[in-house]
Amino acid sequence: MDIQLINKLITFEGIDGSGKSTQIQLLNDWFDSNKIKINNIREPGGNNISEVIREVLLDRDNKINSFSETLLFLASRAQLVDETILPLLAKDEFVICDRFIDSTVVYQGYGRGLDIDLINKINLVTTQGILPHLTIYINIDVDMSVARRSVVNNDRMEAVGKLFLSNVKKGYDELADLYSERIKMINGDDTISNIQNNIQNIIKEQYKGLIC
Repeated sequence: MDIQLINKLITFEGIDGSGKSTQIQLLNDWFDSNKIKINNIREPGGNNISEVIREVLLDRDNKINSFSETLLFLASRAQLVDETILPLLAKDEFVICDRFIDSTVVYQGYGRGLDIDLINKINLVTTQGILPHLTIYINIDVDMSVARRSVVNNDRMEAVGKLFLSNVKKGYDELADLYSERIKMINGDDTISNIQNNIQNIIKEQYKGLIC
């Protein structure tokens, strides 16, 4: 299957507590100020079927083995791509996705120890060959992730130990090196405003002529 670069698909990645949601909201405001239409989706989720799968995956009472967990994430993504992402891209609109293919590689591959090559192959089938044109990776260390989440009720995926998160972070770091043209790493320990300014500058560089 041929890999396509879809120009207006931007994904956000990072370990739990990295601040993705905050930065995506600020980015929405910036796109609005530039009068550019933007569509926000999250993984898992984004439509009725994918949201039902999300509830199953994040429910702490559910005992799900690692391979079943991976297949559920991929099923949610397949539905999201077919029902939501492809139609939006066909209309030449920007799509901002909170997590995408890289999350499965690092959480289920590096974190759960499943075969990364197999995950990559199924990812391509699941996404119909689509890759994001740009991925923003907000990089924080594991201790910061744990500290930021210590006051909230963690879901099933968040309720993991430091070793698991360390393996996930290692995965993100390695992917950022491997796919440096697509994945742009940003220091998540910086101020919220500085992080947002860095994100905006990266997007302006990646989409010259589309965004002033």
